[in-house]
Amino acid sequence: MNLNQVLHGCMFDIVPTLPEKSVHAVITSPPYAQQRQRQYGGVLEQDYPAWTVRWMETVQRVLVDDGNVAIVISPHLRDGELSAYVLHTRLALRQAGWIECQELAWIKPTSPPLGHVGRPRRSWESILWFSRSREPFCNPLANGSLSDRLGLESVKGMGDYLHDREMRETYTGIARCRDYIEVATNQANKDDFNSHPAQFPERLAEWLIRLLCPRFGVVCDPFAGSGTTLVAAKRGRYAFFGCDINEMYVEIAQRRLDAVSTVAEDYFRFAPPSS
Repeated sequence: MNLNQVLHGCMFDIVPTLPEKSVHAVITSPPYAQQRQRQYGGVLEQDYPAWTVRWMETVQRVLVDDGNVAIVISPHLRDGELSAYVLHTRLALRQAGWIECQELAWIKPTSPPLGHVGRPRRSWESILWFSRSREPFCNPLANGSLSDRLGLESVKGMGDYLHDREMRETYTGIARCRDYIEVATNQANKDDFNSHPAQFPERLAEWLIRLLCPRFGVVCDPFAGSGTTLVAAKRGRYAFFGCDINEMYVEIAQRRLDAVSTVAEDYFRFAPPSS
């Protein structure tokens, strides 16, 4: 099977056709529980943890040993109470043997005024980072920024702690990124590239790919939707593979991918990478 494509179909049928240990990072936003039912049919909250464990078992086979899975997800309010399916899902994945490496966050400064009118407007989403390895691939410098305070260490002395401190010498370099990214949500327009109801920004996908996938690695999105993760991977010169159960969104994803030109567009052909 060639990489650099998006296929129409269920991930439970398509992902198993990939060779073992052929994917470095799964970056995805699966259907939320009992939301977007018109597009995907929905997954009941009580079934969501088991359903997630099932699809994670499906991608586990194709992940390299230090591979990562990043899940963009958010609970919702129902009858005035925050739904618990995300919490139960995290615990179910841990019980199934997955290592929850860290909870990352997507801060949305332009989030629409939706949700319960009696609550603050929710302006962030969780990014759940899982791996089968306790030492997964991660490059926090890839999204880092220049700092002149690297190595700063303050040690309290015996006197007034406000004044009596010893400071280790600092140096300038790239600091590790923070555990969140602040990026605006996509602005609605008439372009069908943005017609997916739950499309996340390309900058978010780029940030996660740089953080969790090695250079020239393979990125997979088994719930590709309109293809944002795949577009970000192609633009960044990563190999990619995706699928979605909704044929209309697969067509949109393909048009978006076709609109991205890269110098090495046909460079990647499938060869199982080493972990």
